[in-house]
Amino acid sequence: MIYVASLLNNVRGCAFTRRICRISLIICIFIFISAPSGNAIAEPILDYRETLLELDKSSSLVLPQSVFHAWEIADAEAGKIVKAWQTEQTTVPWTRVQLERHMKHKIMPTRGARGLALMHVAMHDAYDIAAARKMNAKLVVSMAAAQVLGYLFTAEEKAFDRIAFAVAAQLSRTGREMLPADARRAIELGYAIGRHVVRHGETDGAQKGWNGIRLQWYGEGRYYGPGTWEPTPPYFYYPPDEPFAPTWRTWALDRADEFRPIPPAYGSPKYIQDLQEVVRINQNLRPEQLKIAKFWVDGSGSVTPPGHWNAIAIDEIVKSKLDDVTTARLFAHLNMAQADAFIAVWDTKYHYWSARPITVAKSLLGVGLVPAILTPPFPSYVSGHAAFSGAAARIIGAYLPKHAKRLDTMAAEAAESRLLGGIHFRHDNEDGLQLGRKVAEKVLTRFAVAH
Repeated sequence: MIYVASLLNNVRGCAFTRRICRISLIICIFIFISAPSGNAIAEPILDYRETLLELDKSSSLVLPQSVFHAWEIADAEAGKIVKAWQTEQTTVPWTRVQLERHMKHKIMPTRGARGLALMHVAMHDAYDIAAARKMNAKLVVSMAAAQVLGYLFTAEEKAFDRIAFAVAAQLSRTGREMLPADARRAIELGYAIGRHVVRHGETDGAQKGWNGIRLQWYGEGRYYGPGTWEPTPPYFYYPPDEPFAPTWRTWALDRADEFRPIPPAYGSPKYIQDLQEVVRINQNLRPEQLKIAKFWVDGSGSVTPPGHWNAIAIDEIVKSKLDDVTTARLFAHLNMAQADAFIAVWDTKYHYWSARPITVAKSLLGVGLVPAILTPPFPSYVSGHAAFSGAAARIIGAYLPKHAKRLDTMAAEAAESRLLGGIHFRHDNEDGLQLGRKVAEKVLTRFAVAH
C-alpha cells in the first residue's frame, strides 16, 4: 500500500458558503440512495486515513467555487453516463469519457497509461469507501473521477465538475430522494478522494521534462555509435519520448528495473537473424499482415495502446455482466499494470538505447527499409505494445479465466503487429510480452487478488 499523508488544503473548512449550500440542497433533493452491487472491495489502494479523519472532524468542507461553475442539469454528456448505467457498470461510462479525451487531445501512450491508472485508482477507492460508508457510490465515483480528469485535462476542469453535478441531478429522474446531509457528504467525499489522488499524481515524478542534453543519457563509457538509437525517418523526431519515465513512481513494482530483460548483442547471430526477418517480411508484406499492423497501430489521435486494452476490457466486462465491485477492481489492476509496464519498458529502452530496424538495416545488411507504419521516436528494445498487451491480457484473463487463452492470443497478435509494421525486432516483442506478464503477476500478487 502506498501511503499519502498529505491533506488537501483547498477542501478544508467548517461550513459551506450560503451559495454553495443553496446549490447543494438543490442537488440533494434529487439524489437517490443506491447500494453498491456485490461485496465491498477489500481496501483502497491508496491510504486515505488522514484525509478521511479531517473530513469526519469537520462539520462540512468548503468546496471551491469552481466546482459549481456553469452547472447545468441538462448536460448532454451526463445524460449519456446516466443512460449507460442502465446496462453498464458504474465505472464504465467514465472510462469512455477518458478514452474520448485521449483522442480529442492526442495523448501519448506514456501519459495515457499514467492517467488511466490515476483515474481508475480514484474510482476504485471511491467505490470502496462509499460502500463502507453506505453512501451513493455513483455520486462519489463521479465526483472523484471529475477531479482526476480535471487534473489530467486542465482546459476542461470546470466542464468535468459540471458533468459530475449534472449526473447527480439526472439520477433523480428514476430514483428516491437522498437526505440533504447525505448528499452533501457524498459530494465532499468524492471530491476529497479525487483531490487525494491528484496530489499523488502531482508527486509521482512525471513532471520532469527533457533538458536538451543529448549525450548524458548514454552513461559513463557509452558512445553514440553503431547499434545505438538515433532519430528515424521520415520526420526525425527529437528529443525521444519521455526519457525520465524510468524515474516515475510505480504502483506495484519495487523498482523500474525489477524485471529488466537483456537483448541479444548488436551484430550477434540472433540480432542479425531477427533483423533479416524484419526486412524479409517488410519486402513481402501480405494484405492481411498489413491489416493487423494497422489495427494495432494506435497512433496519434487514437485511444493509444493502453486505451485500446481498456476498450477491450469494457467489451469483455459488459458482455460478462461483471458486478460493480469486480469491474472497479479489474480496471484498477489493469491500469496499474499497464502504467508499471510502461515504466519498466521505458527503463529498458533508456538503459540499452537500442537502434530501430530502419537504422541498422542499411549498415548491417546493405538494404533500405521502409516500414509499413511510422517508427515512433524512442529506442527499440523492448516493445511497449507487447508489454502493454502482455500485462493487459493477463489481468483481464485473471478475472475472466474462460477467456484468458483468447486474450493471450490477442496480446501476441498486438506484439506481432510491430514486427509486421517494420518497427520492431522479434526479440523486442517476445521479451516485451514476457515483461508485461511479469508486471501483471506482480500487480495481482501485491494487491492480493486470487486468480
